Amino acid sequence: MAASHVDVMLLMSKIAIGAPQTGGEFMFGIFNQGDTELYTATNDKTGLITFHAVRFTSPGVYHYTVKEISAPAGWDIDTTEWPVEINVTLGADNKLHAIVTYPNGTPVFIDTHQCAACGLVEFPELTFTVPGVYEYTLREKTPSGGGWTTDDSIIKVIVNVVDDGHGNLIATICYPDGFPTFTNIYEVNPACIIISACKTAIGAPLPAGRFEFGLFDEDGELISSVTNGPADETSLTSPDGDDDE
Repeated sequence: MAASHVDVMLLMSKIAIGAPQTGGEFMFGIFNQGDTELYTATNDKTGLITFHAVRFTSPGVYHYTVKEISAPAGWDIDTTEWPVEINVTLGADNKLHAIVTYPNGTPVFIDTHQCAACGLVEFPELTFTVPGVYEYTLREKTPSGGGWTTDDSIIKVIVNVVDDGHGNLIATICYPDGFPTFTNIYEVNPACIIISACKTAIGAPLPAGRFEFGLFDEDGELISSVTNGPADETSLTSPDGDDDE
């Protein structure tokens, strides 16, 4: 008697750019050729998407589409639609077997987080041909200077590459120390200026410290107060030494 069914589990990945994934915030669906939603799944915090097993009870070639259904506010949703072909055959062992093919490549959904305060740092994609755990470190190379103090953090990055059982490698990413965030501080040396004015007196000698003056900012707030200095009395005499009449 032939096997009554064969179950096929589909794995794929979600890449989040600019912010961490917390798990469960992105939703994906498997649709048939009539665009009817058959199955849904969400991401885990590393970006792995695991659909419940799709069950087949008879041989045939089945065509589906996988696409992203929803994403949280602030994320640009990936509108790519990935075709999936599943070929179910009856083997010599009288059992059903399934071969999964992705005509356009293994589905990978990439969403970018929009944040005005974040200067996005995005490296070129890495390609893996062998399953395994790959460890990296991320650090800023720019030296301090020009008023900037460089963030000297060293952040670990772990990429886990697994075989989905259908001849496709699935890569997910983990940041053990938290999502990479580099903060640089800009400081400048102060600049100094002296504001001055001239005080003159008519009809009497100018006494030092007799008059007070204030420096106000654009909102009218008093910044500082000073009084006048003494006048140069020699400027009140004529060139021949006689007092001016």
